[in-house]
Amino acid sequence: MGLIATMTDWLAPKALGEAEREAIEQIIERVDPRLRVVSGYQRKLAPAVRTTLEYCNTLVAAIPGPIDIDIRAFGNDPLVHAMFAAPEDIGRMLGTSREVSKFIAVPENLRADDFYALIGMRRKEKTIVGPALQGEFVREGVPQRLLYFADHTLRDLSLDVEKTRCGLCDSAVASLAGSFALHLEALRREKVDIHLAWEQERAQARTIAAQAATEAEAHAHRRFEMEEGLREIASTLEPAHVLEALSAWLSDPAPRLRLVSTSVAVDRLGVLSQPAADNPEVQTLNFPELVGRDRRRWIVLLTRISREDALRAQEAHREANRYLII
Repeated sequence: MGLIATMTDWLAPKALGEAEREAIEQIIERVDPRLRVVSGYQRKLAPAVRTTLEYCNTLVAAIPGPIDIDIRAFGNDPLVHAMFAAPEDIGRMLGTSREVSKFIAVPENLRADDFYALIGMRRKEKTIVGPALQGEFVREGVPQRLLYFADHTLRDLSLDVEKTRCGLCDSAVASLAGSFALHLEALRREKVDIHLAWEQERAQARTIAAQAATEAEAHAHRRFEMEEGLREIASTLEPAHVLEALSAWLSDPAPRLRLVSTSVAVDRLGVLSQPAADNPEVQTLNFPELVGRDRRRWIVLLTRISREDALRAQEAHREANRYLII
């Protein structure tokens, strides 16, 4: 009996933990609350959600940081120097950030000297013409590629770096659920489009009584194909089938959300160069880019921000706006 009991425990489904149950409910709410009508939906989604949670935790753990972002780092850290065109751009980012404004408005968030956040930005390049060293001579009017970063965004602010990582994991799971919701919405739009086309074909069929039989047959064939397409999509959109597709989606998250390591060599002016170990003016920058289902890339880093820097930046932004209003 002991062996049988052991085998029964081993084969029994793993009990749902609180974090898994909460993740399932958030995913269902994001995708389609009607999926709750499927019997045992939590049990059916549990293995895929466990896979997604493990994947997202691993992904977030691979995000570098926290790195300091301030004027001192701008002068000492080549990556921070490349991220901003000028030191004052750091203050401008902190001052205009709504997330920072909301965070520091909570008195409890001002008890620590620093706080943490995810910083995201987009990598950009543009062609410029300027002087360049070629051999032993400086030549003017040389085309060059300039690296710069845009759309700086701060999110998941917290006094605890691990809490920020947990927030990022939740955001990653929400992103995967959101991308499936978009996929589902596309199927629903396709169903509507096919139904409208089918209605048009049926309306045209009523007007072809006096037309050739071959044309009538062609219309009938098109209607038949549309009806088949409608039946197939309707079946796909049934809650049980949607739940099955969602489980498959969450079981393989990498194609929809992944980190890609990127390495570029730039000089102090941000001009893209060839890596050169013997040239102190050229630095190799390494950073991860988060790639979603839409293939767009976001550079993501964990950062530590000074409370005083944030307060000064927010105050300066308010003062600037006040003068604009006056």
